[in-house]
Amino acid sequence: MSQDKPNEHEDTKEWETWMDNLIIEDTLQKENIPFYQYSEFENVKLISGNIYEAIFKISQKTIALKCFYLNDKFTLENLINEIKRHRKLEIHDNILKFYGITKQENANNYMIILEYSNNGSLRQYLKTNFQKMDWNTKLNLAKQISNVLMYLHSNEIIHGKLNSENILVQNGNIKLNVFGLTKIMPESLNFLQNILGPIQYIDPQYLEIFGAIGKNKSSDIFSLGIILWEISSGNSPFEMEPSSNIDLLNNIVKGKREMIILGTPSKYKEIYTDCWKHNGNSRPDISQVVKNLSEIIIPCEGVEIKTPQLQPYNDENSENILVQNGNIKLNVFGLTKIMPESLNFLQNILGPIQYIDPQYLEIFGAIGKNKSSDIFSLGIILWEISSGNSPFEMEPSSNIDLLNNIVKGKREMIILGTPSKYKEIYTDCWKHNGNSRPDISQVVKNLSEIIIPCEGVEIKTPQLQPYNDEVISVKSEISNKQKEKEVKSDPPFVDVADEVNMFIKDLFEFFIDIYIKQFVLIHPILVKNYIREHNKNPVEILYEMISNQSHSHYRLTSLIGFFYKNGIGTIVDNKMAFKFFSLATTEIIDIKNASPNSLSLRKLHENNREIGFIYLADMHLNGLVVKKNQKKAFKIYSKVANEGSIRASEFVAKCYKLGYGVEKNEKKAFELTLRSAEEGCLVGQSQVSYCHFKGMGTSVDYSEAFSWAMISALSGNIFAMTIIGLCYYNGAGIGKDYEAGFKWFLKAAEKECSNAQYNLGHCYKNGNKEVKAFEWFKNLQKMIIPMANTGLENVFMRDMELEKIL
Repeated sequence: MSQDKPNEHEDTKEWETWMDNLIIEDTLQKENIPFYQYSEFENVKLISGNIYEAIFKISQKTIALKCFYLNDKFTLENLINEIKRHRKLEIHDNILKFYGITKQENANNYMIILEYSNNGSLRQYLKTNFQKMDWNTKLNLAKQISNVLMYLHSNEIIHGKLNSENILVQNGNIKLNVFGLTKIMPESLNFLQNILGPIQYIDPQYLEIFGAIGKNKSSDIFSLGIILWEISSGNSPFEMEPSSNIDLLNNIVKGKREMIILGTPSKYKEIYTDCWKHNGNSRPDISQVVKNLSEIIIPCEGVEIKTPQLQPYNDENSENILVQNGNIKLNVFGLTKIMPESLNFLQNILGPIQYIDPQYLEIFGAIGKNKSSDIFSLGIILWEISSGNSPFEMEPSSNIDLLNNIVKGKREMIILGTPSKYKEIYTDCWKHNGNSRPDISQVVKNLSEIIIPCEGVEIKTPQLQPYNDEVISVKSEISNKQKEKEVKSDPPFVDVADEVNMFIKDLFEFFIDIYIKQFVLIHPILVKNYIREHNKNPVEILYEMISNQSHSHYRLTSLIGFFYKNGIGTIVDNKMAFKFFSLATTEIIDIKNASPNSLSLRKLHENNREIGFIYLADMHLNGLVVKKNQKKAFKIYSKVANEGSIRASEFVAKCYKLGYGVEKNEKKAFELTLRSAEEGCLVGQSQVSYCHFKGMGTSVDYSEAFSWAMISALSGNIFAMTIIGLCYYNGAGIGKDYEAGFKWFLKAAEKECSNAQYNLGHCYKNGNKEVKAFEWFKNLQKMIIPMANTGLENVFMRDMELEKIL
């Protein structure tokens, strides 16, 4: 029988494992998370650590496999939540795609299936390719990293472990793995308890910093600054010094940074030196970094710039204090290990110290060197002696909420019958501010002065009153400020977030208005001007819209896509644009609670959806992100037009006019354009005017051309204003009137119409006002350069052709 017991135990264990796996795989199926058999992969090779490269047999696609282990610290629920969060984020092309889960055969190891990055880490990529990289390439990498970090921060996710080994590169593009970021805080809590003991005894000033790990965006900014320097140099920061060097940690805390690399653009240098400032409050936020990087222009000939070249115990809790015959015994062996172990933790959890926020390093550097932390622990032990209980024994010490509450001032209840002097001693010891605690000599002196009468002591102390050392100071501060209010009232409170939200709402209404009234190619200029005229930061606007996708701005996805397509507040990213335009076409909203005082939610949704379709069609038409497909573009335009959009019918007319995805038919194009014009489409009206000038699909008729242009211009169409100017200037369809022509040119030019500015410049030139002419031509030149990337130059050339006709 005794021989059978081990087998029974093994059978039971095997059965439990089988059941666990069944539950896991069943849960994955319910959550629609793909599960693949391990046999579906081949050529599995170890890359590093717990990450493997493999080939999916069916598609021959190379993927990455990352092992993970489910346990008490990382449960199945944690995994599901990680995957859900990742799915929300992976719309961004710089975030690794998640494909599913697999399980190693003959082992109980599960693996996450991720997109494979063929260029390895950023560190490897720089090492291999740096000599071939010009500053435009370096700047592109910096912008990609900053943009994906902005996307994380806008979703209230802090990376916490940003360094060149954790940033991947695929075909020269940045890829970020965001799996496992939520584990940083629990792991830091484990470190605390492994190195310093139960959190109930640990100095709350340490807890405050640990509580901030994984929650502080400015720490990511510091790491980003180091990475931007690394991109400029091609080298690892302080690569000649081992990252396990405690002296390096202390020097970074004191302000040591890497040398500026000769040839670094001055603006770029300013960006990363601002990022790596010691004080987190002095660093820019990610939106400012993205904005500043977007403003850097690298001249073709390169850039040349001038750059100048007694030992505290600290593991003090009741479990580490021994008693022999009623006397205290303390073990002091191993105390010198605390600092190296804390340094190991830093690098295991947060990465190499070269990338870690020096404000964290400052606290870690103080571990093992701060006597007042021993005093805090002593205060807890003195309370424990008075009560006979462990501090907060009903709350698990692995509870992060307990950590946060201790940081906020939570302490144990005062025990009834405690001598008042004794109570004062330990409550002084456990004050939050280390500078307010007594030194050990004062504690010893105060304890020696306590005399306990033989008959006992009766103390009046509220047993149920929790201790909070912040209450008194807060109350006194309030009472002091109360008098100030009587003398000087506070300025009215302005909710900046509400102000930004209101502007975004106005911006979207403006966006809808120009979509209806103006040609698509002029939209980027008008939106940029609108933002500039209202003194707003486009980076912050984009950041806010992305941040609130799931709330107030979820219906503005077409505008977010527009920002990405035209590089407003970010770099041009057609992939992201395509995804947001696609979202706009598929979103379903609940309009039950729509406010009657706001713009109709239904109308807002319809406009967002229509604009999404139109821009998707444009991307198919021009082969942006997707393969060029004019037929598909025509189908999309037709679908939206058939749903009743007069603006979309004008795009259908354009397809007939130019033969995009359908047989060219100018007559059909004119009929559709005329129909949209008669229904009130301003773009259609200006196009009818253009058709009459050109004789396109109809007879040449300058009088009709002028009439339709005037209708459109008076309603706000900028292109039509230019046509009116040309008509007056050349006497086409109306009597020649230079002054009237000049006024219409000026009106359109002030709205940034390129051909109107060109014509206005010629008006000034012909009137011998060379300075004025030069100003308009110079302004036009600024517009033509960015237009080269948007297709606006086609409009410019077409309008010049129109001038020749007249």
